[in-house]
Amino acid sequence: MPLQVIEGRRRGARTCQCLVFAVVSPPLKFETDFRVGAFIRRLASRWSARLVPDKQVFFVLWGRPMGGLSTSSCTLGAKLCGWRATGAIPMTRSVFGIIGLTLFVPFADSEAAAADDALTNADIVRLTNAGVGDSSIIAMIGSSTTAFDTGVDDVVELVVAGVGETVITAMVKAGAAGGAPPSGGARDDPAPGVAVASGTVFRDPLSSGDEGPAMVVIPAGRFNMGCLRDGGACFDDEKPAREVTIPVPFALSVHEVTFADYDRFTYPDKVYDEGWGRGRRPVVNVSWNDAREYVEWLSAQTGERYRLPSEAEWEYAARAGTSTKWYHGDDPAGLCREANHADRNMDLAWRNVTCSDGFGSRTAPVGSFAPNAFGLYDMHGNVAEWVADCRNASYAGAPTDGSAWLAGDCSLRVVRSGSWYDGPRHQRAGNRAWSAADSRGDPVGFRVARSITP
Repeated sequence: MPLQVIEGRRRGARTCQCLVFAVVSPPLKFETDFRVGAFIRRLASRWSARLVPDKQVFFVLWGRPMGGLSTSSCTLGAKLCGWRATGAIPMTRSVFGIIGLTLFVPFADSEAAAADDALTNADIVRLTNAGVGDSSIIAMIGSSTTAFDTGVDDVVELVVAGVGETVITAMVKAGAAGGAPPSGGARDDPAPGVAVASGTVFRDPLSSGDEGPAMVVIPAGRFNMGCLRDGGACFDDEKPAREVTIPVPFALSVHEVTFADYDRFTYPDKVYDEGWGRGRRPVVNVSWNDAREYVEWLSAQTGERYRLPSEAEWEYAARAGTSTKWYHGDDPAGLCREANHADRNMDLAWRNVTCSDGFGSRTAPVGSFAPNAFGLYDMHGNVAEWVADCRNASYAGAPTDGSAWLAGDCSLRVVRSGSWYDGPRHQRAGNRAWSAADSRGDPVGFRVARSITP
């Protein structure tokens, strides 16, 4: 419950409000809460007079049992307001749960404030782990001095930690400008009906104030779909191969839908993450029906037409102009550069014995591997992906105009790509699978498509 609001001015630039919270566990009645608040104010007043005499202070009460505020989140929040912590004081374990008090005082002068107030890589990781949206973090970068490290190794560490692509881009821009605010985050979303260049990356704003998944424009074109290079690797349902036309450009999400994306639709922790982590890891344990509900919600939030890609759109985007097994070529040794899959470190008969991808028996944060020529990540591996089509045993009679095949057994829906559990054969661009529309599992997620023409 908020007890009071204290305003602190940073470098004379703007006023920042720092909320003072009391976090208690278990929940108490209103009358008890009121008395607890008065007690905390008296207690903080005595402690602040003793520890930091003659200084204006404010305090934050934090509690771990509720998963509420922690000392680190308090310290970061105060830092953004131009205050510094004097230390954390543990309190009690009784009816209030395990709680403590952190005291803050203003920076001594503007130079100290500017130096200590600069956002660092560690601050960005902490904000990401706390669930702060990419747009909010970019806004903080734009209104703060920065001290980012954006070398190759630093960026890799940020990606592994789950920091978003647009946030990293803003960090790089801020670093290139010598700590000045960046000019902006993701590119503007394309106006409906306006031609957009292939390769354009954008995010649609959500009515909730957040942003949708990063999308990239895929060009129109023609390609050969299905079993193109057999050699014993193809399955019968990949035949007969045929030419398919993608008549108009469309947008496809740069990454598989992440837990951060999906948790905006539901609420945090609704979908089990297998203990692998959330944030920028691809959402798993979602059914085809769940994925369809997500794109319907995304459409309502943005006013644009989001959907699951058709099977033809997916394979066209995965191949990105190639006709090889994987978009790097036909050598399985190259797969570890572009796919989280069953590598030589996994005790599976179908593993790729030629290389190691470094992630083992779990998903990887999206964007951890090299993209294809269309700028799409994880089109091989990480999670298998739901598409719109119904299950059919072969391509005989399949559409050739890029549309979804909505005839056949629609209680089963097609899944494309392999997952972290699958070996090279099931990672091929032409590989197909299917599952019940209401089934869920840790190898399966999805990515989204968006129409960009009327």
